[in-house]
Amino acid sequence: MLPDYGSDLVVDLLVEAGIEHVAFNPGASFRGIHDSLVHRAGAPEISLCLHESVAVSMAQGYAKAAGKPMAALLHNVVGLQNASMSIYNAWCDRVPMMLLGGTGPKAKQNRRPWIDWIHTASVQANIVRDFVKWDDEPHDLGSVEESFARAFAATTSAPNGPVYLCYDFDLQEDPVPADFVRQGIDQYAVPSAPAASSEDVGWMVERLRAAERPVVLAGYVAEQEEGFALLVDLAEALGAPVVDTGVRHAFPTTHPLAAMHVSGVIEEADVVLALDVEDIHSHLRTRYDDRGLTVLNVSLSSLKLRAWAHDYQAMVPAERFVTASADLVVAAVLERLRRDPLPTDLVARRRQRIAERTAAARHDWRLRASTATADGLVPVERMLHELAGALEGVDFVLGGGTNGRHEHRFLQLDRARQYTGWGAGGGLGYGVGGALGAALAQQPGTITVDVQADGDLLFLPSALWTAAHKSLPVLVVVNNNRQYGNTVEHAARIAARRRHTEETRYVGAGLSDPPVDLAAMARSFGVWASGPITDADTLAEHLAEAVKVVSSGRPAVLDVLTPGF
Repeated sequence: MLPDYGSDLVVDLLVEAGIEHVAFNPGASFRGIHDSLVHRAGAPEISLCLHESVAVSMAQGYAKAAGKPMAALLHNVVGLQNASMSIYNAWCDRVPMMLLGGTGPKAKQNRRPWIDWIHTASVQANIVRDFVKWDDEPHDLGSVEESFARAFAATTSAPNGPVYLCYDFDLQEDPVPADFVRQGIDQYAVPSAPAASSEDVGWMVERLRAAERPVVLAGYVAEQEEGFALLVDLAEALGAPVVDTGVRHAFPTTHPLAAMHVSGVIEEADVVLALDVEDIHSHLRTRYDDRGLTVLNVSLSSLKLRAWAHDYQAMVPAERFVTASADLVVAAVLERLRRDPLPTDLVARRRQRIAERTAAARHDWRLRASTATADGLVPVERMLHELAGALEGVDFVLGGGTNGRHEHRFLQLDRARQYTGWGAGGGLGYGVGGALGAALAQQPGTITVDVQADGDLLFLPSALWTAAHKSLPVLVVVNNNRQYGNTVEHAARIAARRRHTEETRYVGAGLSDPPVDLAAMARSFGVWASGPITDADTLAEHLAEAVKVVSSGRPAVLDVLTPGF
């Protein structure tokens, strides 16, 4: 079907690129694209959101769960400004997404008085240019196709990141000329990921062979099923523990070599293979100044430098910085180790030593969590332990968790993309929207679970309406400590430093005066909800009921009161 209008062409390009979903809060500046989405055969499915940040968060969660981008539409300058925080989250999270905006009319004679003037910018993308991979505002219909192809190639090539395309009001609504010829975007290839040189691979293998206590620190790696399996194979070939940083789901949580949260593993390492970990310092702590530690730093972070925000983190002292896809490095190193493996007895001893430590740590976590209590509250570890029990035998994806990734101690997360991480940029309001995006990517029968902070939920609670509107099977378990916990902790620290009373730490950070009835709020959006839950011994019963609701194809919210700082 040939396009009748410019907006038809834009929607056809979305379909050609394999974009299956688009989220937006409606706006007149993209009414042409909106109309084409509604009436064009095979167009992406629409998710209506009540805030632009929810739409972008959905695209972020979807990309991490599906392994491919979705689109979000943003209404001219005001919608783009609303969405800018969430776009920054997606930028820091290296997430592919197609952001499409409308503007204009750029032709001044076509503008309505007042409204079209305040909703038009000279270069609209200036608002977000410092945290998107690429942006464009094609001037005419003949420029749209190549512009879209370049944007799609940019967002889907490593390192991933959002792209923004802005379409003039008139360009969307003008008829397509009769002699217009489509070229097709399949003629443009997506750039391949950079690979390490043979010399770099040899250098890494040599140091891994010489290591006594090697550790794999996993960041942006193993997102696809093949890469997930290869990282397991590499860890087993080395007999090395894997510390998953949680920016993605890189390693099965129940594997004997899974060492997230296992104390002493990093501290004892003599060689660390860092697989695209941007914030190495926080994981190595002070070890980067230890001359006895060798860091094999593999990363694509140098390819996403921007001058505006310091999201690139501190530089890491290392003999080499290997700019390459971590997945390709894993495959190359593993190939050499398969050709010339380490001594079998050495690997077996390492694996047994780490397996005993991880098994002991998991037993201790479960034992302590199963009996944890608090007066009128549910300890977070107890909440996560009971959640793990409620999810036994349930096909689920974790669409959001605690900042400390404490859920990895208890939940069985053993397949690729089963955990989709957090917002990455530190902007509030990601949690529910990200979980909804993850839910869009699932097959029927799979539920999405979101362990949700109360402050983050209250930032954009309208995401719950979209969950109800689309009947998405999402279980939101609210870790409700009725405070902005991070701020309370900082307040306590600075009060101690300045010899102020600690009792003032909740001023400007507490959410208990008055407390928000989160369950009632959720029900007002059409979501099944229960709470506040204050008794750990009854939590299992509430969880069982909520899982039953979500398994039937409806969203549910459990408000669980947890201890604060």
